Amino acid sequence: MAVRGSDASDPLLTYAVVMTAACAAAVWGLWLAVDRYLLRAAETLSREAGLIAHGNAEGAVGGRVPLARYGDLLPIARAVNELSDKLAQVRRDIARTVAESTFKAEEQKTQLAAVLRDLHEGVLVCNTKHQILLYNQTALDILHLTGELGLGRSLLHFVVAEPVTHTLERLTLRVREGRHINHEHGTTAQFVGATTDGRILLEGRMSAILQDPAPASDEPPGITGPIITGYVLTLSDATSELAALGQRDALLREATEGFRAPIANLRAAVETLYDAPDLGPGDRAAFESAMLDSCDSLSQRLERVTTAYRNVVTGSWPMSDIHSNNLITLVAHRMGAESATTVTLTGLPQWVHGDSHSLVLLFAYLIRRVQALTGATAFDLEAAGPQDGDRWVYLDLVWQGSAVPSATLDGWLDQTLPDGLGGLSAGDVLQHHRSTAWSEPLPTDTGTGRARLRVPLPPAQSPRTAQPRPKAGARPEFFDFGLLHQPLATSELGRTPLDRLHYVVFDTETTGLSPSTGDEIIQIAAVRVVGGRILTGETFNTLVDPRRPIPPESVPFHGITDGMVAGRPTIDTVLPQFRSFVSGAVLVAHNAAFDLKFLKMKERAAGVAFDCPVLDTMLLSRMLLGNDGDHTLDGIAERLGIEVVDRHTALGDSLVTAAVFLRMIEMLRERDVRTLDDAIRGANILVELAARERAF
Repeated sequence: MAVRGSDASDPLLTYAVVMTAACAAAVWGLWLAVDRYLLRAAETLSREAGLIAHGNAEGAVGGRVPLARYGDLLPIARAVNELSDKLAQVRRDIARTVAESTFKAEEQKTQLAAVLRDLHEGVLVCNTKHQILLYNQTALDILHLTGELGLGRSLLHFVVAEPVTHTLERLTLRVREGRHINHEHGTTAQFVGATTDGRILLEGRMSAILQDPAPASDEPPGITGPIITGYVLTLSDATSELAALGQRDALLREATEGFRAPIANLRAAVETLYDAPDLGPGDRAAFESAMLDSCDSLSQRLERVTTAYRNVVTGSWPMSDIHSNNLITLVAHRMGAESATTVTLTGLPQWVHGDSHSLVLLFAYLIRRVQALTGATAFDLEAAGPQDGDRWVYLDLVWQGSAVPSATLDGWLDQTLPDGLGGLSAGDVLQHHRSTAWSEPLPTDTGTGRARLRVPLPPAQSPRTAQPRPKAGARPEFFDFGLLHQPLATSELGRTPLDRLHYVVFDTETTGLSPSTGDEIIQIAAVRVVGGRILTGETFNTLVDPRRPIPPESVPFHGITDGMVAGRPTIDTVLPQFRSFVSGAVLVAHNAAFDLKFLKMKERAAGVAFDCPVLDTMLLSRMLLGNDGDHTLDGIAERLGIEVVDRHTALGDSLVTAAVFLRMIEMLRERDVRTLDDAIRGANILVELAARERAF
């Protein structure tokens, strides 16, 4: 008889159920034990640790965890107590340090407050957003404020913005270019401003607050020197002084203009006498003599008063020496907001003496006027050195179009300058600089007429002159015939007239004179020349880390020390940048083979090739003047009457070479050397002759 399956499986099922229930009970019991003795204890311990972390730091010891409460978690509880003790000690150390620092800060604050309180000038400390961080009571008195300036408020709420922002731009540009290191005034600059209500005129001095840049990983691209994080402003009330100056201006103007009518009347009377036949000869002669003596006396008096007036005005207006490139850059920056107008910096840099802010306002105003009159939108602005033995530096505004009629220009000069302080007119700015302005057409080879507006300015009172390089060991004439002998361009480029080519004029400074024995480039500089214009605003100038010490005996020649090149980019980084700058241009250098030798030896390492045409002003000088004579850059520049500030630096030498080269183009045209191929062909002949001479 068969047994049924359900009867056989019942014991197994029962066993399974019992075992499952037992396992569940065991797990539940284990969970209760873990929860009670570990998890809850751990949660309690974590909360007590949190209380300790937020506890009072003033006790002798930190908060404590009762060890007996935690059983198996005893090691963790003991570690929490140790951390608590250390945390309490750290808090006490911090509190003590803060107390000491606070005491010192309060002491310094008290001393600073005492110093600022006794100053007769208003002092304000601001960040680069012009927010006030600190000020003294004198600043309130000068600004005639009864309340407080308010820390964190903008200075520009109380002071006219333009002079302040302009001065900060000047200092920023000076620091960015590193000129503050050797600048006469370092990181300070003077300006004339006013309160926003126009009631008070201010004479101010801004001193930049510098900070070293962030570490390289956080450093913004292109920033390698110190940056301006704020400035200290000292102000004095110049209202009465400048108001008195304005009164003197008006009085002297009235006096000088008042002389003109009597003089005219006297002269008319003298002329009338000639038409009066009834006077006797003796009376007529005496009358004529007296009248003419009066005219001469009044004329002399007029000249004396006019001269004294100009001296008073010029001597009273705050002025300083200004680098023309910086002045023109500020004009271009001011006009840059107007997309329809471009201002190009051209020519050779000069130093002038004047008021930077009012000159920027003047030239921006004149550019807008010329644009409205002629429709010109592109302007060149350049400084020209003293000419024909005079002492003036000329700032020339050049454009395509007709010149400005004299009557029109006189009308412009009578108008008040936009943003000018105290109703300052364009003519007032010129008078402050003992200057004038005129417009004239310029000769041109093309059919399109060009014109300029010329403003003479006083030269710098303390001109910066570079020390001449030592004569002994100066760079020799370098004839590497493989480098100097070039194939003709034999293309449209070769047939292009020299005055229509695009050039880059460059110069290098090196550790020594022998690249083959390990000497390296330590500076490369270049300037672009287009359309017969030196584009002073388009330059390449960088120091190079040579990865070797600079010999002390070479430092007097270029003025570059190991400290100046430390941390600078190496040549394999610089050369690709320089190659990009010279792309599409004809290279020009003086004693070019010397510089080319250094470039060629680094081509493979830098992954570039300098295969563009090259012209050498030393060879061109020999072509024009023969082998005899001084063919050094100094000698040629002296004979051509070319003087450049910042001479004997790589960039200064590039600029003087560019000026020499432009003069040579005119001289070469007279020798029927008109195209690039003509110039290369003539240079190759000189190289071959030099090679034959050395062979014998």
